Amino acid sequence: MNPFRRLATITLVTNLIYIFWLFFTKSNPLFMFLESGIILLNVIFIFNSRKRKYVLSGGPHSMRPIVDIFITIKNEDAKLFEKTVKSAVGIFYPNKRIYVLDDGGREDVKKIADKYACTYLSRDDKEAKSYKAANLNYGLKHAFGNFILTLDADMQANPNILDELLGFFNDNDKLGFVSTRQGFDVDVNDFNHENLFYEYMQAGKNSYGVGISCGSGVIYRRSALDKIGGFQEWNIVEDLYTSYVLNSNGYSSIYVSQSFTHGDAPTDLAAIYKQRGLWAQDTLRLLIYKNPLFRKGLTFSKRLQYFEIGYSYIVSGLFFPMIYLMNIYSLVANDPIIILGKEWYLLLRIPSFFISLQMFSNFSKGTSSMKMWAGLFPVYFKAFIKALLYKKPVYKVTPKGLKPRRSILLVLPQLTFLIAAVGAVIFHIFTYGLTWVFAINTYWVCVMIYFMSGVVIKAFPKKKYEKNINN
Repeated sequence: MNPFRRLATITLVTNLIYIFWLFFTKSNPLFMFLESGIILLNVIFIFNSRKRKYVLSGGPHSMRPIVDIFITIKNEDAKLFEKTVKSAVGIFYPNKRIYVLDDGGREDVKKIADKYACTYLSRDDKEAKSYKAANLNYGLKHAFGNFILTLDADMQANPNILDELLGFFNDNDKLGFVSTRQGFDVDVNDFNHENLFYEYMQAGKNSYGVGISCGSGVIYRRSALDKIGGFQEWNIVEDLYTSYVLNSNGYSSIYVSQSFTHGDAPTDLAAIYKQRGLWAQDTLRLLIYKNPLFRKGLTFSKRLQYFEIGYSYIVSGLFFPMIYLMNIYSLVANDPIIILGKEWYLLLRIPSFFISLQMFSNFSKGTSSMKMWAGLFPVYFKAFIKALLYKKPVYKVTPKGLKPRRSILLVLPQLTFLIAAVGAVIFHIFTYGLTWVFAINTYWVCVMIYFMSGVVIKAFPKKKYEKNINN
């Protein structure tokens, strides 16, 4: 039995035994609902990732179709952008055309485009308010290639990207796009490497032909984009929603498990909040208003693959903090959340939680991505409230390459929870003594401390970082 199947099976069995027992304990209904919701995410992840398809190259191709390379930029650093343009020029492919799509209308960007003989396009101020997807569509109006390669301004391309990937399109007219893993020049253990997402979630989606676009380093079939009206502008995260619409219209997609682009990722906490909050808000808008579970054109398995992405933000942003608050209240009021079989709760819940934690930790290769996901609950809660308002979020470029700064104010929500929880534990001991309420809720306080430690530590950065490009 492979490591994934072994850990997944143990996780599934222990969690299902626990939740089955919980429903017969006459416990707090809200607590039961929240616990069920958290365990449901484990079940969805295991179901979606039980079959994984890893793809590493596109094979040979006999033709040399025209490929338009779109490099989008707004306010990104010109030096980083020039590296990206230079990498695009260095791609080993004779029939390519490079377009610089500048939403900032900057003269220094135009000079770089001219320097490398790229076509420079910039919309007027009124049009530029339609975000990145419209910028890409503006490029489509001026380009005529068979395929489109998209590159972010700060992501440099591998010179073999087209020769390695175009072969996928040879014998599959319904292949809408090929997505690739992104490599980041950050600390070797930094959560931005997203091993859990790339190696399990994306590979699971790949087995159903719905590997999602990651924005940069993606090759789209032009005719598929034309059929759906171009890059989708309803969401600001155009890669996810364009993937969603293409897959819903009968086009498959492939995710390649190699990195063909690399660049910087945010390590400063303020930049992380900004980037992750934007992703969460737009993904939650998709979940709330265009729910994948009811999407026509997708099978149930494909719907569940898309549902998983938004639901993970719900669990982090709502379920975890609500459980934390319940446990703080329970300690202060001495109000038990488990009515019957209190000792069985600890005997069943601690192993099931530990095994789940071990599974996610192993699959993320120790990059602390799960702790960051759970610890960013204030960001995801705020994103959920904004998503309910339906309004499309305002796009702002995420600053990258910044040295991590001390950001105590940003972690005040996490610190407030931690101080309140520890205070509640101390209050309970001195007021009520050592009780089952103390034992059960102190367990959750320990969980809280573990999950929030990743974000809190980020607020007090180290001076030196070991960098690594994840290929």
